[in-house]
Amino acid sequence: MTHASDPVVTASRIAQLDQYMAEHVLAPSGACVCRRLGSCRESALGGRRSASRPEAAFAAGQLSHVGHHYDLVLDGVPARTLVIAMETGRAREGVTLKQRHAEVMQSAGLAFTARNPHMRGVTSALRLAVGREPGPDRAGELLHLDGVRSPVHLFDAYAMANMRLCSAVVSGTTRSLGNATMSRNCAPHLAATIAILQPTLCIVQGVEVRKSLTAIMSRRREIAPHLVQASIAGVDTLVAAFTHPSAMRLTDHWGRLTSVPYLHGTVVPTIRTARRWLQQRS
Repeated sequence: MTHASDPVVTASRIAQLDQYMAEHVLAPSGACVCRRLGSCRESALGGRRSASRPEAAFAAGQLSHVGHHYDLVLDGVPARTLVIAMETGRAREGVTLKQRHAEVMQSAGLAFTARNPHMRGVTSALRLAVGREPGPDRAGELLHLDGVRSPVHLFDAYAMANMRLCSAVVSGTTRSLGNATMSRNCAPHLAATIAILQPTLCIVQGVEVRKSLTAIMSRRREIAPHLVQASIAGVDTLVAAFTHPSAMRLTDHWGRLTSVPYLHGTVVPTIRTARRWLQQRS
């Protein structure tokens, strides 16, 4: 299999996304300029003034990750993969695209077992998206791209966006206080992100994320269980929808180990089907 990328096109996408976010979400000054910010903050924190309730935190403006080799091509077939989760669940505000990329690449530098369950699940999904098997080995995470001297980590060859670009949590924890209002208000930003990135495959993490994403889909057609073809913001893409890798139920989690039933019974066959489907229509 030949691997290639187009970092020039990717850089253009990042610049477009950065411009959109500067105008609609996070200004260069660090201020959140989203016109729906007040609505989201009130929906998450407005009813939490009772002394009997735990203290809450709201962090605004947490932007996406776009790898520098996002515009990946495998055997001549575009393979632009976008992972969509719900929120970061952290209290850090004003996270730029550049900062988010640095955070994800810091995770890339860790051994598989040293990553959190979410990023282990992302690793497994990305390995499958490029035709490899899940596993903890470092070699399986590296791509040798035409024209690029050093191996490229899979984390620098995909994008990750959250349904919500703000996080509401119980202070000092990652326990979410987010809600449907936040998801609904942020949907236009996700749609704009998809319009710019034009993913060929969206990997959705979490049942609630799938429900929220469905609201901005059109022309949905089921390809296989957990896999649909759909149009989002005018982009025709495949959407593979799974539980979150760190789901608490043993039958649903797939981010702690590479031998769990949900990974091999659901994630593996779904992403394999997606790859075959894309190859047949290239």
